[in-house]
Amino acid sequence: MKRFLLVVLFIIAGLKAVAAPQDTRPPLSKDEVLDLLISSAPSKVVISTVKQYGIAFKPTPQVLEEFRKAGADQAVLAALRGSWQEDIPKPLGDKDIRMMLAKDVPSENIVRAVLERGVDFQPTPGYFETLRSEGAKDALIDTLRAISPRPFSKAELLQLLTTRVDQNSIVQKVQQRGIDFGLDSENLQAFQSRGARAPLLAALRTAKRAKPFVAQTPPGPTLAPPLVEGKTVTLICEPADPDVPVFSEANDLGKLAARLRCGERVTFLERVVSPPGVDKIKYADGKEGFVADSYLEVPMATPGGEVKEPIAIYKPDPQYTPEARHDRIEGVVKLWIVVDAQGNVSDVLERSAPLGDGLDKSAIDTVKRWKFNPSTSNGVPVPVRVQVEITFRF
Repeated sequence: MKRFLLVVLFIIAGLKAVAAPQDTRPPLSKDEVLDLLISSAPSKVVISTVKQYGIAFKPTPQVLEEFRKAGADQAVLAALRGSWQEDIPKPLGDKDIRMMLAKDVPSENIVRAVLERGVDFQPTPGYFETLRSEGAKDALIDTLRAISPRPFSKAELLQLLTTRVDQNSIVQKVQQRGIDFGLDSENLQAFQSRGARAPLLAALRTAKRAKPFVAQTPPGPTLAPPLVEGKTVTLICEPADPDVPVFSEANDLGKLAARLRCGERVTFLERVVSPPGVDKIKYADGKEGFVADSYLEVPMATPGGEVKEPIAIYKPDPQYTPEARHDRIEGVVKLWIVVDAQGNVSDVLERSAPLGDGLDKSAIDTVKRWKFNPSTSNGVPVPVRVQVEITFRF
């Protein structure tokens, strides 16, 4: 018994010694928690230590089983589960956005990142002018003009305190961004135990309160009218496309016939059956050639009015990947899909933040196999774009 007390006191003293008065020690490692359990430390000691310092590892079922075998009871296991904090996506700074533009990241992709992660600054008219001069499109400018700096959550601030970031800079950010929680005695104690000093605690007491940040996804793409053979259409490009390559043969994309400007008007002649994904067009003075169908206005509508919803007739569920099952990942994958006039899924676009561990790919690959009774307009089958959600739950 005497030896046990000496071991426990030695471990706790070691933990306290690491925590300097001006800063906080890192969260507990897996080995440190095992040391406490192997030394037969009382559950109350383990729980209070875990709550004070947090943990630096994910308490997966396998890890918790290891702790249980080392002597952890249900209260300790519950404390470990409650102390784990998932990585919180860092909001974008003003330099982050400019850096993405410098790397030729399309404005549409930056908009998505802004809506999913938020920003940590308030853009100014001068900043907007700088972005325009660096290639930002109106969609990005309008998104930034409408957004407010993301307020700090309690979990985000606690996580930031474990990174040893200078607290003076945290104080400035708190004053700029505000917080989305109240500073009651429990929250105050949590920040003090993580090393928050008087200036930061004072900033938290006077910080503006805002609603919690909710990640968003951009609205679905603008839908164009169906292509009609013999009608004039516009060549559309992705932001990274300098022009539109036109080929002389459908099945030999090495034979370049011309390069046309994005936005140029051409005549749509027909969809090529083989290979798929190629359209025949007429351009210039009656010349004919072939382009990838992604360069033409997308032939689809949205259900509603005279356009009837497609009805799923074959809809297998996606499978959990071993990695996701191991990490107990759950969530929803939101997809825009195009159901063509034959009832097949011809295009899939993810519109939600990735879940990871292969779940997104599993959802996309499975949805591509779905079959539908196609949508109809006045009784005629037409391609449509619809949104579907795939839910992964244990």
